[in-house]
Amino acid sequence: MLKRFSITAILISGFTHCFSQLPQDFPSFDNKDLPGAESSASRVFSGTSLFGYINGGAELYLEYGFSVVSVTEIKYMGGSYKTEIYKMNGPEEAFGIFSVSKYRCKGMPPLSKYTCQTRYQLQICKGPYYISIINRSGTPSDSLVSISIGSVIAAKISDDEADLSYYLPDIPEEKIQTGCFLARGRIGIVNGSPDLEDFFQGLSDYTAVIVNQDEERIVSVRFYNNEAYEKLLNLKDRELNDLSAAGKVKKIGELHLLIEMPAK
Repeated sequence: MLKRFSITAILISGFTHCFSQLPQDFPSFDNKDLPGAESSASRVFSGTSLFGYINGGAELYLEYGFSVVSVTEIKYMGGSYKTEIYKMNGPEEAFGIFSVSKYRCKGMPPLSKYTCQTRYQLQICKGPYYISIINRSGTPSDSLVSISIGSVIAAKISDDEADLSYYLPDIPEEKIQTGCFLARGRIGIVNGSPDLEDFFQGLSDYTAVIVNQDEERIVSVRFYNNEAYEKLLNLKDRELNDLSAAGKVKKIGELHLLIEMPAK
């Protein structure tokens, strides 16, 4: 009897994680949003239950600061679309996930400041939300429907967009939109610019916004406590001194450095 009770408790616990409640203002898709659409019941994962959905990639989301995700299958105009709406802990966290997930964008539909569309996927970052809409056929029709779905969801988000001008004060907005990524730890660095892993090795409690250009790389790194900042200075003493001598290191805020490095 005790064994049976334990198994039942585990199953109930698992279902509890899967069917977590969404926040009241969550931008969920509703069939009424697109007449003729049919959507499945959403699967919801929060906190570490995300491992039950993407076991191999959950660490990345948790490193950035993950709250909850809603996963919905939508059928519309003959196509099938898997729609994932991730709520992160804030706009920077959402941009971070977006920045290391997008790849070879073929278009940037004007649904928010940060979007990326390829043949099979539309990605949107707006406020604290990262949205991924995946289609199965990769047809022009699928791309248009993905934009329709994304437009409906994005219109429900009124939160402020991530503003990265604080990190990159002299970089044009379009360069930030297309050519930079944000990292909060080792996994983000490895996904965004793996050749920088050695530079950030041993460091923690930071946000790094990095722009890769043809001949140089701009690294804006802000630390959240003096101990972490001093650790950077101690670990990279010689390298930072060499860059400083060449005018390539600038302090732009408390515990915040802007570093220009040669591109590799």
